[in-house]
Amino acid sequence: MKFTILTEEEFKMFTDKALQQSFFQTINMYHRYQNNGWETYLLGVKKDDKVIGAALTVSSYSKFGFKIFNIYKGYILDYNNHELVAFFTKNIKSFLKSKKGIILYIDPNIVSVSRDNEFNITNDIDNLQVKKYLIDLGYKYIGEYEQVKWTYVLDLENKSQEEIFKNFRSNHRNLINRAINKYNVEIKKLDYNDLADFRKVTSYSANKQGFKDKSLKYYQDMYKYFDKDVIYLGAYINPLTILNNLNKELSSLKEKLNKTNNPNRQKNYELDITNLEKEILEVKKLPEKDILIAASMFMLYGFEVVYLFSGSLDEYQKFGGSYLMQWHIIMYALEHGYKRYNFYGIKNDKNDGVYKFKHGFNGHVEELLGTFALPLNTLGKIYLKIK
Repeated sequence: MKFTILTEEEFKMFTDKALQQSFFQTINMYHRYQNNGWETYLLGVKKDDKVIGAALTVSSYSKFGFKIFNIYKGYILDYNNHELVAFFTKNIKSFLKSKKGIILYIDPNIVSVSRDNEFNITNDIDNLQVKKYLIDLGYKYIGEYEQVKWTYVLDLENKSQEEIFKNFRSNHRNLINRAINKYNVEIKKLDYNDLADFRKVTSYSANKQGFKDKSLKYYQDMYKYFDKDVIYLGAYINPLTILNNLNKELSSLKEKLNKTNNPNRQKNYELDITNLEKEILEVKKLPEKDILIAASMFMLYGFEVVYLFSGSLDEYQKFGGSYLMQWHIIMYALEHGYKRYNFYGIKNDKNDGVYKFKHGFNGHVEELLGTFALPLNTLGKIYLKIK
């Protein structure tokens, strides 16, 4: 085996076919890192002149002149090939030490143990031996760190739209149907000039949930470097269209009320009319223009579509824009032959609102292996102990 710096073509040809593929480990991301001034390497291992392992390795900051390196989503290789993992580890450690590195973080893009929709462990996948072997090689297990460890995934392979939609929770189905039929929510693809509006929505949600949103430059960079492999979507409502629909519904209810002699039905119609009139008054207060009520960013790579970032405005939650947007991208993934839809990060908490939202689409939990830190020298060991 031979440790080497790969060409862009070698790296792309290998990673595009790999099982652990991730948009983090792509030439697109390599170019983004480079153009933002990050120290970046395409490192790999060859056997008989054939690439058998690769890693996009980056450093964006240093501590006292010493560098912290990351391989986001880990090495692209067969982790069950212990000889290969050990060889890559030994050589990358030496290489990064020569670049004044003290720590290397990796978070392998492989499932730790398989789980069902409710976090229960199943017997389908068990990669805990990989965790043990990495620790034996000198990696320190960090667990949950900068990259997500818990994700939520919907399998799409050999499934129809009808089958998938039927398996959504009834509340999710109802919200999607209302968004389509009652509120005429429109899902639009956003272009580069729309990203400032996109970020206003994501920043609103980030502030509400207590975390820091990505910068506008980040969203612009991803649009620029990933081109057709990133999709930004916005959910829009038009208050005038909604008013038209609500007034038609109100007329229909009044007509039904006038025709019925059933006391129980009369009470129900009267209650529905009262609620609808309140809703009409609320909608009349909205601006007479299209309103962006929710927005999301999706990555397209390999066999999956990844739901990466999003936001929605509280005052428009009832219109179901976020739910319809999910259904829109799921249908897109099905139509374009993707094997799965990755809802991405969740908390290991059944009561968390993000989990509940994603859980309603009836996928399953994936627990990834987590983050490992490899000290590259004595200073790296000291740094880890202090941290």
